[in-house]
Amino acid sequence: MVAPVGRFFTSFDEAWEFFVNRETDLEDFFARFPLDDHFLLGWLLPLDPRLRPAATNVQRSFSHLEWITLPPEHFLHVWLSIVSFATRRPTADEIGSAVEAAERAWAGIAPFDLRYPRINCFHDGVVAETEGDGPRRLVSRLVEAGIGGVQLNTFLPHLTLGTFNAPHEPTPLREVLMPRRQAEVGDQHVATATLCLMPASRTTILEPWEVVGSVAFG
Repeated sequence: MVAPVGRFFTSFDEAWEFFVNRETDLEDFFARFPLDDHFLLGWLLPLDPRLRPAATNVQRSFSHLEWITLPPEHFLHVWLSIVSFATRRPTADEIGSAVEAAERAWAGIAPFDLRYPRINCFHDGVVAETEGDGPRRLVSRLVEAGIGGVQLNTFLPHLTLGTFNAPHEPTPLREVLMPRRQAEVGDQHVATATLCLMPASRTTILEPWEVVGSVAFG
């Protein structure tokens, strides 16, 4: 069984307002994934390594809350779109086809800047918001090509800084995050999207992934 996820938000302001006034428990991130082994193939934008100290600084503010898991450094990324989710590994041909399809969809896309200006909280994790239309342009191109399983009206590109490992009353986290709402992680220049193959069960989702492809912009 995979646990349902709370309603999707259409803006970061909506997500923050819901968190500030939330009366229900925050949700278990890991319960979203199956118990048995699965493989998740998808496109993402890795966090620039030079921004990791700023991300770590934000994480320190809630690291004392034992029901929040801090993702390892390799996991810091902005998610774009799923390609496949299955009990078997994709074949080399399937991976190659995914790269070729993205190359066609993203033809003419130029490198762009991405900023992480403030902190927010979704149902199952603490996140840094992003500013910049680059991720939305990439996902829109995938959707237009019929290869992006994303609802654009609820696509809020973000950097996950902490995931909830159990349902929990939100007050302790509100006390930490509300004064730090305007904490910045920084900005980065994005010239490449990365295709990653991730182990995706409840116990493996944070384990190292394989970089199996990429598309450079410009």
